[in-house]
Amino acid sequence: MVVGYGGRKIIMENDDTSYYGRILIKALAKNYPDNYYILYSPKNESNKRLTALFNEDSVRVKFPRNYVHSKSRWYTGSGIVRSAKGHGVNTFHGIDDGIASGFAGSNFPTVFTMTDPLYHCANGWVERMLMQRRARKACKIAKRVIALNEVDRQAIIDHYHVNPDNVEVVHPCFFDGCDDSVPDNMFEILREKYHLPQKFILYKGRLDKDDNLIEAMKLIHELRNRKISVVMIGYRTDFFDHVIKEEAHNLHIFHRFKQVDKVHQADLTAVCKMAQAVILPTSERSRDLFKIINAQRSGALVICKDSAKAREFGADGVIYYDSPHDGAEKLSDVLEDENRRAEILKAAYANTERFTAKELADHMIHIYRSVLTHRRLYIE
Repeated sequence: MVVGYGGRKIIMENDDTSYYGRILIKALAKNYPDNYYILYSPKNESNKRLTALFNEDSVRVKFPRNYVHSKSRWYTGSGIVRSAKGHGVNTFHGIDDGIASGFAGSNFPTVFTMTDPLYHCANGWVERMLMQRRARKACKIAKRVIALNEVDRQAIIDHYHVNPDNVEVVHPCFFDGCDDSVPDNMFEILREKYHLPQKFILYKGRLDKDDNLIEAMKLIHELRNRKISVVMIGYRTDFFDHVIKEEAHNLHIFHRFKQVDKVHQADLTAVCKMAQAVILPTSERSRDLFKIINAQRSGALVICKDSAKAREFGADGVIYYDSPHDGAEKLSDVLEDENRRAEILKAAYANTERFTAKELADHMIHIYRSVLTHRRLYIE
């Protein structure tokens, strides 16, 4: 994905399905509506995940001219540089996919964000190697490199040999729908709609082997309250059918097990509030960190696998655990103590004030202006 700031314009690649990119553009459009946010895409087609962004008056989408023979080359080479200059863009911001090679040596102010510096989520080692190669080139071009947390910042410095002074941490924001109020009668309506149990621990994810779900199920099995079920939201996979269900039988919790393909986004906040807790058995990926602050803002109790990244995002508003037995004991203690539960929920909500759309937009606009000012001073 790409974003750039220049006087009054931002660029973003329309192809991108990055959650971070979408919340970034929404935050910028909401808090700085006087700018124009231009989405560039090598493909002349709409993207369902980004369609909602077009409702903002300040968001635009641009495609390569019909006479451009290679759309992808236009996007990665000098074609997009000429388009950006033609549209009055002064600062270019790439997210994960790198920065067009045409910006190298152009003195064009550029910013580069890596949501996953080592690209662990890539499909295979070949794709990971290619993405790291593009990222290494982008780090050399960019005037400022952005990480989402301190651990990733250090990884960028060590792995890509970037000057520490040029690497900043910009935290993402929670989903704006987390602040939506929920009528009291909605809870029972949703319980019937999705056939939810009375007491349950909620997990939302991809239901694959990378999500460490077996550990989460062992934690549920060891809870002192045997009436608490587990609800997993996510589409069924081969791993789910052949491993997770078998493990549920082995742990004798299959009767306390519920899988839901999808919960509508408008209902998700209410479902989180209904849960006894939201569990995150992994906490090293960006999407796991987003889940922490979203769940906290929704008013849900969060229990999370302990890590430096999780503590940076969750602060004192999360129950951290090292092993299933440790997590089961800590969660059982909190669920049995209403005062302790209320303290954690209060700390969690207060913690989310660090992750508002206003904070994200202000920090990013400050970076855009700083690289733009540096460029102007350099030219003069």
